[in-house]
Amino acid sequence: MPIVKSYYKLNEMYGRYNEEKDSQDIEMSTIVSSIATDILIRDPQLVVDTASGTKGKGALEDAIIHSTETKMHTFGFYQDELLKRVRDFMFGYGPLQDYIDDEDITDIDGTGYNEFSIKRKGARSQIPVKFKDSKMFETFCRLIIIRNGGIINENDSHSRVVDEINRLRINVSIPPRNINGPSISIRKHRKRCYSLNELTELGMLTDKCAEIMRSIASIDASVVFCGKGASGKTTLLRAFIDSLPEMERVLILESDSEIFPEKKYCIAQRIKKANEGGRQITLKELVADGLTMSLDTYCVGEIVGNEAWEFLKATFSGHKCLATTHSESAEDAMDRLLTLARPATSGESEKVVKSMIGKGIDKIVYLKDFKVVKVIDLIGYNGVNDEYITKTIWKR
Repeated sequence: MPIVKSYYKLNEMYGRYNEEKDSQDIEMSTIVSSIATDILIRDPQLVVDTASGTKGKGALEDAIIHSTETKMHTFGFYQDELLKRVRDFMFGYGPLQDYIDDEDITDIDGTGYNEFSIKRKGARSQIPVKFKDSKMFETFCRLIIIRNGGIINENDSHSRVVDEINRLRINVSIPPRNINGPSISIRKHRKRCYSLNELTELGMLTDKCAEIMRSIASIDASVVFCGKGASGKTTLLRAFIDSLPEMERVLILESDSEIFPEKKYCIAQRIKKANEGGRQITLKELVADGLTMSLDTYCVGEIVGNEAWEFLKATFSGHKCLATTHSESAEDAMDRLLTLARPATSGESEKVVKSMIGKGIDKIVYLKDFKVVKVIDLIGYNGVNDEYITKTIWKR
């Protein structure tokens, strides 16, 4: 009997200890969030400068100490511990860090402070991540945007930035755009791109399909990779670029850095947004300027607007051209490009643009759920019957 009583006593003490520890963790997290918010309001540029390395961390630590003096005295926290916790919160990814570090994960999404999911090899699953409340989650989201050079506030309540060190594309929305609190969407790209062999092992390609990809890479063919978001288009494009002939000179143009080429003789450029200072540079301008750079191949990371017209014109200039775009099937990619290009055309008829698509693009690769589903040869456009002439090269 005394043993049973001792067991229950120990269990009760252990339970109280856990409750006290959880309470302290919540209190510390609240203070850390409060300090970060305070610094963001008073000096957001300091956060940007510290993150970019233009200012040493000493200035930020002074700001943290200034914000924590009262809280340390009130709650009895040690300065070194609090400094570390605030630094980790401001410059790391907090509870998402383990998922950032996992190379197999391609997407991390938070639809609320306690609703998070990841996508691994095309399959989505829930993860046990939870912030204390919506306010703390919003502070976290704002920090990520600001330290990567973005602007987010009540007037600009959506922002998209790139963390080039960790190779992340980050979308954040906050109220008033979002009705039910902040949300975050992180697209991850591997620090080392997959090879075609590795993508075959992962099931994106079959042996035959990989052989076809290598064959297409070795010839003068313009290729469009298509599919819905997160279908694997950019992953395959990176591997495809890496398999191009070594001396082939490639220009890669993007709205946000995502491809990160490993192949030699590649030039990577991206647009300049209005909030970055100086003259804004659009993807359309980069595509047009690329024609004067003595290239063999040029690549538009993602066609989402009227840069489609510049891309189509480039396919008529003797360059091998590569791109990705969204579509529901391989065949739908042609209509998608037509729709995107139409606003920028200068009076050309629809049949002329369709003819350019039929003549300029050689292959279309369609992906779904991180797998290549179909590869077609775009032979041309029949103006009499108003239809594209295609031939299926490979189908899963």
